[in-house]
Amino acid sequence: MSFISPHATIVEALIAQATRRPHRAAFTVIDSERQVTVTYEELLTRSMAVAGLLRDRGMAQGDRVLLCLPTSVDFLFSCYGTLLAGGVCVPIYPPTSSGLSRWRKQTQIVTRVAQPCGAITAGDARIHMAAVLEQHGEGAFTLTPDDFKIRGSHELNPVCADDIAFIQFTSGTTSQPRGVTITHRALMNNVRALVEGMELSEDDTSVSWLPPYHDMGLVGHIFTPVEGAVHQHLMSPAHFVKKPIRWLSLISETHATQTTAPNSAYSMCARRISAMDRRRLDLGSLRWALNGAEVVSPRTLEQFSQAFSPVGFQKDAFLPVYGLAEATLAATLGPRGGPKLDSVDRLDLAHLGSARPVALDNRTACSFVAVGKAIPGLELRVADSAGVSTGERRIGEIQLRGASIMRGYFNNPQATAEVLAEDGWLRTGDLGYLAQGELYVTGRVKELIIKGGRNYLPQDFEAASLDVSGLRAGRAVAFGAENEQTGTEDIVLVAETRQRGMSDDQLLKHRLGAIAEQLTGICPDRVELVDPGSIPKTTSGKLKRTAVKAAYAKNEPLENDRPHPLADALSARLRSIADITLTRFGRLLGWQ
Repeated sequence: MSFISPHATIVEALIAQATRRPHRAAFTVIDSERQVTVTYEELLTRSMAVAGLLRDRGMAQGDRVLLCLPTSVDFLFSCYGTLLAGGVCVPIYPPTSSGLSRWRKQTQIVTRVAQPCGAITAGDARIHMAAVLEQHGEGAFTLTPDDFKIRGSHELNPVCADDIAFIQFTSGTTSQPRGVTITHRALMNNVRALVEGMELSEDDTSVSWLPPYHDMGLVGHIFTPVEGAVHQHLMSPAHFVKKPIRWLSLISETHATQTTAPNSAYSMCARRISAMDRRRLDLGSLRWALNGAEVVSPRTLEQFSQAFSPVGFQKDAFLPVYGLAEATLAATLGPRGGPKLDSVDRLDLAHLGSARPVALDNRTACSFVAVGKAIPGLELRVADSAGVSTGERRIGEIQLRGASIMRGYFNNPQATAEVLAEDGWLRTGDLGYLAQGELYVTGRVKELIIKGGRNYLPQDFEAASLDVSGLRAGRAVAFGAENEQTGTEDIVLVAETRQRGMSDDQLLKHRLGAIAEQLTGICPDRVELVDPGSIPKTTSGKLKRTAVKAAYAKNEPLENDRPHPLADALSARLRSIADITLTRFGRLLGWQ
């Protein structure tokens, strides 16, 4: 059964909190120069003003509004203002001068699909947003926070549970971005499950640097705190990436009880924050440190725990989770009492698709982290291509059904039919297995490497970069490349060096290949080194394995703003990727 929230919509939750706790701090937004705190009463009042302004500009019930703002109180007022006016939020990342062309292309896709009535953007981006909207017809408005000073009317339409709350455009790791349509009912089931699952209340304080234009930041730290009356502290992704200790320092200063980040962020902190800097921290207040968005690494959990246990961090605070935008956010919550590891035979996994338990010290052992059971309101199964459950400890596709699942991809029935069956089961595209009711995620269906009839997970090869001096830890991709002569796939491993001009370092290649063989039992067919910053990432910070694979297969660079000559060698092809014009947050979340 699903959790029953006393609020049918997130709008009701905001109004209720402003009524019961008008002077309670709702959000505190921190940047490098200042911090701004808004109470629930102020959040509602300022959001109502934005709602009135939107209505005066012609926004009708169900109209879509692009939210193109950085982490700020203006984003909060725009988001909740749109919802209060009966509109649909469509968050997208803001443009920068260096990434303007790419931003324009992405926004044109979003605009073509969402057909927004207008947009709210930062003042310096207004002219660019207006130009994009103008290409898709007349009448769409462009507002900036300066316009919020104009008092709008407060005659608002009611918002119902089955109305669309927001459209989350996926980051496009394997395809063109698609608009995930989430209703208020799905949103409230998900945020209530998070509130109940972590027992959040007004006694809690949360810290996040996650971008608000992605599901983990938007649902987890813009909507969930309002349902749970949690005081949420927000900092920008840029603020974190420039100096990772800022995230942990804010947790320490605010005595935060909850935070969320991808696996790579915890790994970054364990590697980059010095022992001297760690001594200034106090992480003893953390009850929950959610780890999701990427496959959770046992190694990262151990490294972070060892690094920060002297300053109070309890390993039991780690809460591995599994989720995706198509399920609103959370699909599972890990077991309480700390991470649970499962050691299985790597050879059986590759040859038979079976997760047979073995001792951790077995030479063929590899470990996965339990991400728990489905949240209330969702059903979970691991199934084969025919939709038949694979059974205990058998690898298959993770599939979900229930109250938090998207309505579909907005204005894209074909894409919806590809992943959402008539009986409601969502094909996630993720691989995993079940053991004693717990889910273990192993990778992506489309990224699985098949060589000689055996299946290999790319992250197993990529982990080799963590142990090679001279390489950027975690900045490696592995993929299968078709070999017409052998009739199977070659395993290609590409890693970034710490310094430029080292792509021909044969000793470094040999060391990387040797460690990859130790980890996986098979040596990659090809090992390539590329300059730092060459491997692209999505705006949410995920490695674009398929994009790198496509660049190799087509003998051409990825999307670029200027032509590049074709190159025969893989390293040359991939070096051209370094010239791709990325958005600021694409770079920043790339851990450069």
